[in-house]
Amino acid sequence: MHDAIRADLDAILGRKPEIWDGLRGRSIFLTGGTGWFGRWLLESIRHANMQLDAGIRVTVLSRDPSALARAAPHLVADPAMRFHVGDVRDFVFPKGEFSHVIHAATTSARETYQGATPLSKFDTLVDGTRRILDFCTQCGVERFLFLSSGVAYGVQPTRIDRIPETYSGAPDTTDVNSALGQAKRSAEFLCAYYAHRHDWACCIARCFSFVGPFLPLDIHYAIGNFIGQALGAEAITVNGDGRPERSYLYLADLVVWLLAALLAGGNGRIYNIGSDRAISIGDLANLVRDIVCPDKTVRVLGQTNLSIGNTPRDRYVPDIGRAREELGLDVWTALPDAIRRSAAHASSFSDMPTGVGK
Repeated sequence: MHDAIRADLDAILGRKPEIWDGLRGRSIFLTGGTGWFGRWLLESIRHANMQLDAGIRVTVLSRDPSALARAAPHLVADPAMRFHVGDVRDFVFPKGEFSHVIHAATTSARETYQGATPLSKFDTLVDGTRRILDFCTQCGVERFLFLSSGVAYGVQPTRIDRIPETYSGAPDTTDVNSALGQAKRSAEFLCAYYAHRHDWACCIARCFSFVGPFLPLDIHYAIGNFIGQALGAEAITVNGDGRPERSYLYLADLVVWLLAALLAGGNGRIYNIGSDRAISIGDLANLVRDIVCPDKTVRVLGQTNLSIGNTPRDRYVPDIGRAREELGLDVWTALPDAIRRSAAHASSFSDMPTGVGK
C-alpha cells in the first residue's frame, strides 16, 4: 500500500474516534463497495479492524468481486469482509442481520462514460434502491445511509454561490440527460418512505465532487483527467473555456463524512457532502500543472463569447454549514495537498491511464 494511503488511513481513524466506537462489533451491508467510494470505505474499515481491533464485519454486494480481487486482493482475502454476488436490482438476500446499511450502488462511472442510456441509469438507481430497502425490512437494520448526489438540486441558480439543503429546486423533467438527478430524487423518496414505515433511522448524503487515490483518470472527471495528463501527456487540456466552477473534497475526508452521517445524521435529514471552496476549471488545470509538472503547458480549447458580457458561470458548489454544525465535519485536506497525494498515488502504478482532456 502506498505510503500516502497509509497516512490517510491513520488520519481517518483520528479525526472522529467516536465513529469507530459506534461501529465496534457491528455488521454493515454495503452496495457499491467495489467503486472508488466503496474502496475507500473498505480500506478504512480494514485499517480500523487492524489498528483498533474494532471487529467490524462487512458484506459487500457486487456484480463482479473478481475485479476488486485483482485491484485489492488484501480486501477480498480479509475474513471480516464477505462478498455477495448479485445485481442491486434483483440480488438474492443474504442471510443474517445487519445493523447498518450503506447504499452506494449506481451505474458505474465507467459505464456512464461508455454511454449507458438515461433509462438504464434511472432503472438501476430506482429499482436497485427499492430492492435494497426490501432487504432492509428483514435484516434488522438500525441505521441506513443513502448516497445521493448534488445533481438532485438541478441546475444551481446563479444567485446562489453555495447551494444549501433548503433549496427546493429540481432537475428539469423534460431533459432526458437529467436521469441521474431524477433517479436520485425518486430513490430519496423511497428511502424516506421505507424508513418511516418500518421505523429505522435514514440519512441521505448528497455528494458533490471529489479527488483522491482510486479516482479514475481517463473518463469524465475533469480533475482526474488533469492529474493523468500532468503525469503522462504532452499537455493538460481544458476542452471548454475554463469558466465553470467546482469544489473538491479529498476522499480520505469523505470517509469520515459518510460514516459520521451514517452514525449521527438526523433521521430523514439530508446533508451536502463536499467542499465549499470553489475553483474554476481553468484555475484547477493550472493548479494541477503547478503542483505536478510546472513545465507543462495548459491548453484551453474553448473560447469565451465576449459578446455575452458577464454571463454567470456554471457552478456546482455546496453549502456545508449543516454538516459542520450538526456533525462536526470540515474540509481537513486542502486542495493542493489532495492533488499532490492523488498524483503521488497514481504515479506509483505503471499502468496508469493518461487521461482524456475534459
